Amino acid sequence: MASSRLLTCRLPSVLGRTQLRAAFSSGAGLARCMSLQHPNPNIRTSQDQLWYRFHNVWPVQVPMTVQMPGTTSSEEGHAASEPVQKVSKLPNGIRVASETSHGLGASMAIFIQLGSVDETPETSGATHFLQHLSFKATEKRSHFMLTRAIEKLGGHVASGASRDGITYAGECLSSNAEGLFALMAEAALYPRTEDLDITLASQLVAQDIANSAKNGNARVLDALHEVAFNGAGLGAPLLSAREHMDGAVVKRFLTSNLSPARIVVAGVGIDHARLAAMAADAFGHLPAGGAPAQPASQYVGGDYRIPAALDKGEVHFTLGFKGAGVKDKNMLAAAALQTLLGGGDSFSAGGPGKGLTSRLFTNVLCDPGVLSSSAFSVSYQDTGLFGIQTSVSPESAADAVSLVCKELARLRRQPVSAEELARAVNQTRSSLLMNLEAKGIVCEDLGRQVIYYGERVSGAKLSQQLQALTAQDLSRAAEAILSSPLSVAAYGNVSALPPYETIKALLA
Repeated sequence: MASSRLLTCRLPSVLGRTQLRAAFSSGAGLARCMSLQHPNPNIRTSQDQLWYRFHNVWPVQVPMTVQMPGTTSSEEGHAASEPVQKVSKLPNGIRVASETSHGLGASMAIFIQLGSVDETPETSGATHFLQHLSFKATEKRSHFMLTRAIEKLGGHVASGASRDGITYAGECLSSNAEGLFALMAEAALYPRTEDLDITLASQLVAQDIANSAKNGNARVLDALHEVAFNGAGLGAPLLSAREHMDGAVVKRFLTSNLSPARIVVAGVGIDHARLAAMAADAFGHLPAGGAPAQPASQYVGGDYRIPAALDKGEVHFTLGFKGAGVKDKNMLAAAALQTLLGGGDSFSAGGPGKGLTSRLFTNVLCDPGVLSSSAFSVSYQDTGLFGIQTSVSPESAADAVSLVCKELARLRRQPVSAEELARAVNQTRSSLLMNLEAKGIVCEDLGRQVIYYGERVSGAKLSQQLQALTAQDLSRAAEAILSSPLSVAAYGNVSALPPYETIKALLA
C-alpha cells in the first residue's frame, strides 16, 4: 500500500492553467512560494506551497501520517449521544419499547409470549406449525402477495419460535416502517390455516423432524428439557411429534393464548411516539385481559437416554442442573461460570479469544476421543438450566463422563483464581457488548427484557455488574446450581455411558 495519497482539486475561474504553468516554471515564483515558510507540515515543496496558496488548485501528495490540509482534526469530534430507551403501555395493555439509534434503518419486532410451554396434549406441536405458517399466506392476502408487499418496501423479515415465545422481526428503511410493521402484525395475528397451508407447513415440520434425528447436539438439549421438567411446561418438546395437524387446532391455540398482556412491540431506530401509533393501529382492537399468564415449570431432574444409530456411532450426553432464571441474583454469575468452563470442538483454528485456555478445552478436550464439549447456561422467566454438553466416541464415553464430572465438582471444591475470574468476566462482557452492536440483536434484547423485567437494563450497566463479580459470587452460584438434582440426557450409542447413580457418585 502506498504511504501517501493524491488529492486532486479543481482550478478556480480566477486563475488559468497557463498562469499556473508560468508560476511554477518561474524561478522567482518558486522563490516567493518557498519564502512563505508555511507552518503546516504538509507544505513541503514549492509545488505544495503554490497548491495551498491558490486554494487547492494543484495535485499534492499528503502523507497518511499527517492531517490532511483543510480537514478537521479527529480530536475535535463530538461523542455520540447515549441511546434513549422508552417504554409505554397502550390502553389495552400492550407494551411498546423503543431505543434511539443513528442511521436510516429501523429494526422492529413483535414478541408474543406463546410457546410450547402453553401446549396441551391436544395442541402439542402447534407452536412448531405456527412458526412455519408465519410470513406465508394470511387471511387477507396470499403468500405471493405478502412476499411482494414486503419486497416493495425493501424489507427483511424473519420469525422464530422458542419454548416460551414466538417472535416476528423485520428491518427496513425507517421511512417505510409503517408499511412493514402492518405486514408483520398481519402475519402474527391472521395466519391462514386452510388445508393447503397446513399441508405445506407439514412438509417443513417433517424436514425439521428428520434433520433433528441427525443433529445429536440439538436432540440431546431437547431431551434435557424433557427430563429436567418432567415433560411438562418447559419440558414439552419444541419440535412437533406429529407431521400433520388440524388447522382449526392451530388457530384455536393462537387465539386462546393471545392477549395484550402477552404482547411486546419493540423498535430500534424509530421514534417512540411513531412506534406506539403503529402498535395501536395494529393491535389496539384487541380487548384487555384474556389469556392467563404462562404456567410455571417445576425442575425435577432425572435420566433420559434415547438410543439412535448415528453416522459415526458417537454418543451425545448432557449433564445438567437447575440454572438461574432471568430474575435470579445468580444469573450473571452463571453466565461467567459458563465462560469459565468454556469449551468447543476438538478442532479449533485457535487464536486470542477462542477460549483455548478455558477449563473444558484444557482438561476435557485433551482426550482424543472427545469430539466436542461446551458449557451452557439457559435462563427462562422463573428457572433455567446449567450444565455441560459433550459428544464423544463410544470407547471414550466413560472417561469423558469422568472428566466432565471432575470439572463440575471442581466448581464447588476449588475457588476461582483471580486470573480466571478476570478472563471469564472480560470475555463475557466482550461477548455481550459486541453482540449489542447489531440493531437486530438490540431490538431482541429490548423486547425480551421488557417481557421479563418491564424495562431494559443497558449493556453498559450489565457490563458494570459483571465487572463487580467476585470469586465468592461465582462459588455461591456454583453451589446453588450443583445442589439441585442431576439431569442426564443422552442420544446415540447410549449403552456406552455409565449408569445414573455412578455419574451422581462422581459429582459427590
